[in-house]
Amino acid sequence: MITPCRSLVASLLLCTAAVFVAPPADATSTFSELWGRDGEKWTTDGPLPDFSFAGYHAGEISPPSVPQVNDVKTFGATGDGVTDDTRAIQAAIDATRAGAVYLPPGRYLISDFLHISRSGVVLRGAGPEKSVLWFPRGLDAIHPREGKASDGRRASGYSFDGAFVNIEGNYGEKTLARVTSAARRGDHELRVDNPVALSIGQTLVLTLTEDKDLSLTRYLYRDDPGDLSHAKSFGTRMILRVVAKDGDTVRFDRPLRFETRAAWSPELRAFNPSVTESGVESLGFAFPATPYGGHFKESGYNAIELRSVYHCWVRDVVVHNGDLGVNLVARACTLDGVRLTADPARGIKDGGVSDCTGHHGIQLKHSEDNLVVNFAIDAPYIHDLTVEDSSGNVFARGRGRDLTLDHHKDTPYENLFTALDCGRGTRSWLSGGGAGLGRHSAGWSVFWNLRATRELRPPAADWGPSNLVLVGLQTAKSAGVTSRAPWIEVTPPDSLQPDDLHAAQLRRRLEQPSPQPRP
Repeated sequence: MITPCRSLVASLLLCTAAVFVAPPADATSTFSELWGRDGEKWTTDGPLPDFSFAGYHAGEISPPSVPQVNDVKTFGATGDGVTDDTRAIQAAIDATRAGAVYLPPGRYLISDFLHISRSGVVLRGAGPEKSVLWFPRGLDAIHPREGKASDGRRASGYSFDGAFVNIEGNYGEKTLARVTSAARRGDHELRVDNPVALSIGQTLVLTLTEDKDLSLTRYLYRDDPGDLSHAKSFGTRMILRVVAKDGDTVRFDRPLRFETRAAWSPELRAFNPSVTESGVESLGFAFPATPYGGHFKESGYNAIELRSVYHCWVRDVVVHNGDLGVNLVARACTLDGVRLTADPARGIKDGGVSDCTGHHGIQLKHSEDNLVVNFAIDAPYIHDLTVEDSSGNVFARGRGRDLTLDHHKDTPYENLFTALDCGRGTRSWLSGGGAGLGRHSAGWSVFWNLRATRELRPPAADWGPSNLVLVGLQTAKSAGVTSRAPWIEVTPPDSLQPDDLHAAQLRRRLEQPSPQPRP
């Protein structure tokens, strides 16, 4: 039997980990039946997943403040709001092997993409009110690109992705070993056909591939997927780190997010991301105050995209009048302190949203284990927060005027929304996605401590499968477990402890060895 080993990094960095300290429990505190006071009721294979690995370096350290290497004004940028500074800023980025590219206070006119494609490069301003990137034209006018909505309707090519500032790499995946035995969700071990190719401390990707019967999709929807008539060929994956080996059995640092079955061809792949430790910080992004073009008619006022990168970040950023704020197609990244704003002239009524100012606020698509924290969506989007074909992600300690928790179909599962102020609370479950792509949410999605200025009812019965978890909603009902399918604990948010589930899980993991799965 393998003896579990604990991450040395986690042990050494307890004093510097970015852990949110919750207020102490008192006589008025209420504790979940799934967690208890300090996690004593939690099990790895229970209805409450382990979200503690979300974000930059699994939350064990915070994104660093890297030394400044270059100043864009040295490369000819003016920051006067009139001169086109695109080439000067890109030249400063290209000249930086590693370190921060600094934009002093000013307004920098940008007319094309800015690319970061190297590890350790950070685009940094003096603060989002002081250093502002100004985009007088959208991407659709600069690089026209046609797109299609899921129902075949014509759409702007920038309705769903693409951005002016992008950090992009590749994952360098390569099959190393195939899984030779079935495992349960919550297990820490797998048997493989080529253990010699794996080493302790190695980071891997465990992948599953859909079969012709869509049995993987059905499993992730707990055999309650809804209409799958237009479902795409689907697979899923998760990041794991090897902590021990014994013969052909390999043990990992975290519980499995899903079962492994032979029909899904489970395999372990090498994970060699080409871009890590890069970021965007302390910058403002400003677009014209023209009225929002409407659903699928976006101008390409898209600010930031992180694509196929690992351990990267965006922090202390304001996007003003955007069509898409931040698009994340990445793994283990952190967005901290993203704020979305708009001028009154920007708002229109679209998608059932009054004063709508854009399409996607913060979108996570084909993404795993990311952390979005301390965000503020002060201008309504059709979809404020989006998860699509994504898992293991956390949205925590954020707010919105009337926040939407958009689950965009295509099997988003096991994502956490915790300690959120939903504002008016009239459209929390408003979600998109095309017909025939399944229910909005798949299984094990968790909603923990959601506040609003009105009663916040659970989503409709057809919104997701029976294994959703809802604990601590702003509601007029009395406390208590009201249902176990889905699991609903009607607990006043003000009394719920811990109020931030992610922070509590992270703190527990860093303070003690990983819990054992049930026999």
